[in-house]
Amino acid sequence: MILVYKFIISVVIIGLIAYMSHKKKFLDTKGIIGSSTMAFIIIMGTDITWLLVLISFLILGSLMSKVGYGKKDKLKMGEKTRSLKNVLANGLMPLIFVILYIVGILDYPTALLGYLGSIAAANSDTFSSELGMVFGGSPRLITTFQKVDVGTDGGITFGGTFFGLIGSFTIGLIAMLLFGKIEYLGICTLSGIFGNFVDSLVGATFERRHLLNNEYVNFIATLAGGLFAIFAAVKII
Repeated sequence: MILVYKFIISVVIIGLIAYMSHKKKFLDTKGIIGSSTMAFIIIMGTDITWLLVLISFLILGSLMSKVGYGKKDKLKMGEKTRSLKNVLANGLMPLIFVILYIVGILDYPTALLGYLGSIAAANSDTFSSELGMVFGGSPRLITTFQKVDVGTDGGITFGGTFFGLIGSFTIGLIAMLLFGKIEYLGICTLSGIFGNFVDSLVGATFERRHLLNNEYVNFIATLAGGLFAIFAAVKII
């Protein structure tokens, strides 16, 4: 009976999320289908608090994409509505941690930490890229510190890094409030900015050479953030 109630609640919540995503144009049709499928697996395999973290990232990322859109559009980098590839690039790694928990490969604390760290990394990168393009200033390549054009793969700015830190801190704050552990604030902040730097490094060394596309780079960054959170917890908790 409990499973039935959980299923009904899941359908209602996911339906509302899909409706809002469509109405606010956060996601396109395929993106809504993909995110709804992910949300269903997450809420059925864990509980609503896990899903709320991912929803927070979706809302925050969509809002950040609209900041300074005119300037982004001139750079041909504006993206108001996100697609399935964006959903998979940033949401697949958190989903994998959930699945590993469901099948019993990871225990609850480990899976949760990996889940939170991967989302923190995605949010950190989103804040850096979306706000850094508008307010970050002149970027430099992370590997050589050579000046590069705005939007160059692997380019970082002081402002963009600061916004990335705010992005990971925000997920940490949400995690702390939802799960009641103050340690999650520090773990998510650190793992998020770590994943963000990994994103820039991989972007500078592989994406610029067209060996990987942006979606693969984002996936690697979320993996790095998740693993960092798991190993960091051994030292912090």
